Amino acid sequence: MIILWRQRRTVLQVPKGVGGLSRYLTARFILIAAAGAQLVLTDEFDALEKVACVVTVVALAIEPILRSANGVAVPYAANFPGLAARNRAAFPYGWIFPLNLLALLTLILSGLAATPLLAAAVVLSVISIVLALLAFLDSGKRIQARRGFQSTLSERLAEMGPVFYLYWHAPPRSAFQVTMWLPYLARLGVPFVLVVRTVPNFRQLEAATKHPVLLRRSLADLDALIIPSARGVFYVNNAMRNNHMVRYSQLKHIQLLHGESDKASSATPIIRIYDRDFVAGQAAIDRFEKFGVSMHPDIFRIVGRPQVETVGPERGPIAELETPAVLYAPTWRGYQADSNYSSLMAGSAIVRGMLDRRCRVVFRPHPYCSRDPELSAACRVIRRILEADAIATGREHLYGAVAEEEMNVVDCFNASDAMISDVSAVVGDFLHSGKPLAMVSPRTAATEFVEEFPMARAAYVLVAEGEEVLNLHPVLDELIGTDSRREERQQWATYYLGDIPRENYADRFVHVAREELEISEI
Repeated sequence: MIILWRQRRTVLQVPKGVGGLSRYLTARFILIAAAGAQLVLTDEFDALEKVACVVTVVALAIEPILRSANGVAVPYAANFPGLAARNRAAFPYGWIFPLNLLALLTLILSGLAATPLLAAAVVLSVISIVLALLAFLDSGKRIQARRGFQSTLSERLAEMGPVFYLYWHAPPRSAFQVTMWLPYLARLGVPFVLVVRTVPNFRQLEAATKHPVLLRRSLADLDALIIPSARGVFYVNNAMRNNHMVRYSQLKHIQLLHGESDKASSATPIIRIYDRDFVAGQAAIDRFEKFGVSMHPDIFRIVGRPQVETVGPERGPIAELETPAVLYAPTWRGYQADSNYSSLMAGSAIVRGMLDRRCRVVFRPHPYCSRDPELSAACRVIRRILEADAIATGREHLYGAVAEEEMNVVDCFNASDAMISDVSAVVGDFLHSGKPLAMVSPRTAATEFVEEFPMARAAYVLVAEGEEVLNLHPVLDELIGTDSRREERQQWATYYLGDIPRENYADRFVHVAREELEISEI
């Protein structure tokens, strides 16, 4: 009963992958032994009982072996020309787990009705064993297909002729770091391949793009990427495993990151390991000096933030709009205490303040907020507040799946007339719109916050203490009313996003990237 309760989600859902295979293995073996002992003690250990015990033991013993085999049969490549990759199992091996649990249950309860329940245990275990044999055969085919691909990888890459790689390693739900760059890398007009190091990362990109994706799990696997056509590697974060790729000095290594913000992680000494750091504007260069990180000036290239090319301008002065829409885009806590800039604990107060001013609200929290129970609970409260207000007033707020899944962040920008956010890359991108914005300081007073995070000079600053916002009403009056910093904000937009004409804004990135990789000579 404990096992069934603890594994209720696995048992009640359609299996994915290997499901619950090998879970509570020792406990289940003990239960089979206990059921067999019970049958012996009641003098009912005849042929059927022996068969039932043996096949349930065999079915259970197969589980860890099958799980290991499936671990060897990892995916390897997707979207390669002329390749029908065997990256997934022919059927979910996880069906074996509930079958074995049910067989165990019937064996334990066989004292209630020996013959039918023991027969059921035998049938269920036999079905499980047959499925396991089919799974072994399927795993073998996948392993064989992967080895065949590995043996021809150098020839495939040489034939494809990738000029650069995009190398990526990140936690789950991070594919946005890569997908935000793909349209602009594609504009370079040359073949390229996405390289990942883990199966979860492979699955994320396989589902997110039609560009070639290659899984390289070990350091030795990376050697095959060094071919004559390859000239460089792009990175979109500072993952620890990036140094595995940077060691190939014959390639040019270019850091893109995945946003422009004043977070300490944007000005880390780790950037020194790359040949080039593509930055949005002069602010990103000055940030290193502010954090006391000395950098050689030749490493930087100002390319703007090509992702903002579709960010639309304001509809007009916000005070003249009848029902302004305000985007609330809080960030997450970060991995360390000093990177916790999230305002979500005060999010309910911020949202209620906007509703009191008859605003439409667009609520889009950082995707990682769902990983933190406290932040996730705060998001649920805000969604309920917006749902109740929509019913009461008829205002069409955007939240939940609509704002977080169906719309991307630029869609949310364009659906809004102002924004409230934290220390986050979305602030830099939103500057391109020219619309009013506010930033939340979760730990310090407004003056100290602006000194620590210069981007706040382009924003109005809300000061939060726990679940309270100390200056909520005067700042909201500025944000969606007088907007006294409108002209000053335009100057900061140039400082952070580059002095680049709005027309064909993304062309700067394409031009600089082609120049660094010497693509014009191809």
